[in-house]
Amino acid sequence: MTTQPSFHSDRPAEKDSLGWSSFAENLARSLPLPEGSESVVVGIEGTWGSGKSTFIEFIKRSLLAQGNADPKASKPIIVEFNPWAMSEIPWATSEIDALDEELITQISVEIGNHSGGKFLKVAENLLLYAGFISSIKWSKYIPKPRNKFSEKLLEALGFISKKAQENIKECLSEIDLGKRKSDVIAGLAGLNRPLIIIIDDLDRLPPEGIRLIIKMIKTVLDFPRTLYLLAYDKSIVARALGSDNEEDGLQHLEKIVQAAYRIPVPSHQQLKQFAEEKISNLLTGLKITLRPFEEALYAPAIDQVARLSRHTRDIVRTTNRLLLILPVICKEVNVADAIVFEALSQRFPKSRENLCPHCESILEEISILSHPSAEHLSPEEWNMWKMLAAKEKTQQGGNPLWSVFLPEDSEGQQVAEGACRFLFSSSQDTSAMDGLRIAAPGQLDRYLKCVTVDGFLGAEKAYEIFSNPENLESEKAHAILSDPEKLEQELSVSDDKELSFRLARLGIYIPSCSTLDVEGCMEKLIDKSRHTVEFEVSHNMSEVMWKLLRHAACTLDEREKCFLNIVEKASVPVSGSIVCDVKKACDKNHPLLKDNAFLEESIKKWIDRAREAMEGGLGGRSLHHVLHRLADLQNGSYTEVHALTSEMCETDNGLDNFLSGYYYLRKNDPRRTLYTPFYLIENPEDIARRIEKYGSTMNHSWLVDILYELPTVPEWHLVISCENQHAQ
Repeated sequence: MTTQPSFHSDRPAEKDSLGWSSFAENLARSLPLPEGSESVVVGIEGTWGSGKSTFIEFIKRSLLAQGNADPKASKPIIVEFNPWAMSEIPWATSEIDALDEELITQISVEIGNHSGGKFLKVAENLLLYAGFISSIKWSKYIPKPRNKFSEKLLEALGFISKKAQENIKECLSEIDLGKRKSDVIAGLAGLNRPLIIIIDDLDRLPPEGIRLIIKMIKTVLDFPRTLYLLAYDKSIVARALGSDNEEDGLQHLEKIVQAAYRIPVPSHQQLKQFAEEKISNLLTGLKITLRPFEEALYAPAIDQVARLSRHTRDIVRTTNRLLLILPVICKEVNVADAIVFEALSQRFPKSRENLCPHCESILEEISILSHPSAEHLSPEEWNMWKMLAAKEKTQQGGNPLWSVFLPEDSEGQQVAEGACRFLFSSSQDTSAMDGLRIAAPGQLDRYLKCVTVDGFLGAEKAYEIFSNPENLESEKAHAILSDPEKLEQELSVSDDKELSFRLARLGIYIPSCSTLDVEGCMEKLIDKSRHTVEFEVSHNMSEVMWKLLRHAACTLDEREKCFLNIVEKASVPVSGSIVCDVKKACDKNHPLLKDNAFLEESIKKWIDRAREAMEGGLGGRSLHHVLHRLADLQNGSYTEVHALTSEMCETDNGLDNFLSGYYYLRKNDPRRTLYTPFYLIENPEDIARRIEKYGSTMNHSWLVDILYELPTVPEWHLVISCENQHAQ
């Protein structure tokens, strides 16, 4: 039975993946102090996550192994103390004050656990010693009455009873701290056993806690033949000892610690081996087999994980992230990209947080600069984004858009930039679309939606998928795409926003649906398109149809049949997008259709339908979309388009119908779009004057100034040519 992979804990590692065992063994041999030695403090220094606790665990194993190998040797008494684990953060003053008592108590308990009366006696003396220290510590808080009146007042206020005062005074008179410490020292000497006290996570204490522990070690608990093994971040402890002056604190630390050992920084090769081991085991446990286009990127992805990781803890946390992410996206997005993206998110969460809301802009630039086809964009959107991306890139000094989201520090920038170039640069070996790369149009947005538990799949559904990766195959979207009747029910909503959302969701699952009914789904979508007016819905619908046509399960015969149905029966805006996409693909020698004659005949049919639709009153963004498609299918010539728009704008209704297609630009600065949406107008000044004459309705008055600034034909061809050169 195969065991499902589980999360890795943050506990010290049991396996030596970095080759630290030999160093730990050598150090462990020198830790048990010989008889007659004074107390010694040894430091294990390293930043958080560098593996200090794991290294100490290796030292403990070596100490135990040495003692078992030589029964006659004086086995050290090992005491482990983690002050940070004593209580919850934030620390209260009373918890910090109790650290010394906790430390002495822990030492006495460990000694008392050994069989023999002398061990119990030493443990008892230690507890008495701790009690006396506590009594002295708390006695400073007892007010000393200056007269009988103040004494009675304190008693009346309930601050402390007279009886309690008498008991404390009686105890204090019997305290001889020096004698109690001598009793402990004598008892420890009688045990003839070295004492090793391990204090981990010292750097996690508040500054006053760090100072208290150090003070206890050097003054109260400086017993002979006792070695303190401290694990800490040198910089943090130094700042605590120096009251935020690190340089002064380092001088204090040098006086306190007799020998310090820096945790070895893992090499890049060690981190690569560790990452490969963890992630390979995870893939095996999740039963994920890399596809050929993922295998080619797997080794470079592991290399990026190693570069993004400061230490093994980062790799462990990345692996834990992938445990949840991979079952959801393994069929949707390139696994190698997911590995790198999650490693980047683990190391630089702020960069991911800033990048995600802007993923559409980044993807548009990627689709332009790395993937010139950008098949999900309409021609006018394509031209607009080419110019915008070139403009943005020039403003940033040639840097890609994602560069603004890199971390500020130079070291972080370097490793994050490498990861982003891996993710957002096109591959030379395989196309981004065929390789399901995050850099392909729409893929990053798709990835983010897939891994967002609340707001896309729904929390309950996501939990089912996470608990069993095979549930992904039974996802509702797959079932819908396999059964056209269910598809019809899914799309039978009256709300355009809801319909647009459902179409977008369906599009995500098309590539991974193995039981797809292409013809049946296409018929339902074609029928739905005829009743769709909203431009965004038509846009999403054409994307779904395009993905259906390109699905691997769709044969040439099925593709031609579906394509012809789209041309003849789908709404003109939807069918126009598909015709342009197919023509673009065929121009690039993609075998979507059997011959060019069939495509040319289909283009003629669509152009005839487009002319009829415009005569029938098609308006708004859908009208503009169709006009751009018309020019695109006529080898980029806007001659007929200009004639049609000029005729349209001669009447008030026609003018209003045509200009309503620009209303979406009013939300942003229209000048950011440059000239592309206005290619449809032959003479902008004429339209501006028509708007002024038509001034009783002010819906379009905001366009007047813009239109007066635009060039006129025959200047358009020069503008288009310059803009295309600028984008390239």
